[in-house]
Amino acid sequence: MKWGRGFRLMVLVLLVFSIAWLAFGCTTTKIPGEQALAPQAKPGTIKIYTSFYPLYDFTKKIAGDKAEVINMQPVGVEPHDFEPSPQQVANLYTGRVFIFLGGMIDPWAGKIQDQLKKDGIITLEAGQGLMVNNDPHIWLDPVLATEIARRICTTLVTADGGNKGYYEQNLHDLEQKLADLDGQYRQTLTGLPRKEIVTSHEAFTYLAKRYGLEQITISGLSPQEEPSPQQMARLVTLCRSRSIKYIFFESMASPKLAETLARETGAGTLVLNPIEGLTPEEVKAGEDYFTIMARNLANLKKALE
Repeated sequence: MKWGRGFRLMVLVLLVFSIAWLAFGCTTTKIPGEQALAPQAKPGTIKIYTSFYPLYDFTKKIAGDKAEVINMQPVGVEPHDFEPSPQQVANLYTGRVFIFLGGMIDPWAGKIQDQLKKDGIITLEAGQGLMVNNDPHIWLDPVLATEIARRICTTLVTADGGNKGYYEQNLHDLEQKLADLDGQYRQTLTGLPRKEIVTSHEAFTYLAKRYGLEQITISGLSPQEEPSPQQMARLVTLCRSRSIKYIFFESMASPKLAETLARETGAGTLVLNPIEGLTPEEVKAGEDYFTIMARNLANLKKALE
């Protein structure tokens, strides 16, 4: 039987359309920063979820190659702004351990921990009992960060007792690095003539108390708490009266208010990073808690000299 040219063309078009439909139908659209499906842990490892970056970094350093550590917080997203999707919450049930800080930095985590426990997931509220006045920024104090690391290690040992010695050795190494960091901050900041630091939000209370500094803040515990015009006017007067040299801003929040205050007072600006998360550039550069804390110290020294 002979087929006409038009018929053959129609069959070809239908075939191409069918292939295209199958290709698109089998493709999952991925939302940036969201886990579409829970990644599988490697054989012989456990899967651990953390609520935001500092906990991820400490857990990763302790767990080493014995666990798959997954951070719920997407890169470049400020934790005060983050709320997990239903798919991300569902993924938690595929893990062995969930580690969160508690308080206002990850309030969504506290709402689901009881249900996770009922389903056999080991949960750790790492900041329980360490916070004062509901301020969650305890990881910026190396001494309190050490306590967080110890709690993480204890939880990992509970979940995977066969690797107890491995986790405890990694904890020991992390404790030493945190002790060295504490010593560097003490040595560098103790003899400087200035003690006032003007920060974009109230993230450095624990660090300031640890090293004898006075924190003056533009906004509150959350970067979204903007000051009133009257508060800004008082800050301008205060900075001028104390001859403040630098106003600190953050890499993951708008520098607008810090730049305005600096312009009104003739001060410069520097980054003081609260390490609430990493930017894509910081991830690409291989940054971690320690490299950022070292850069924070260098900027504090410059501002307080």
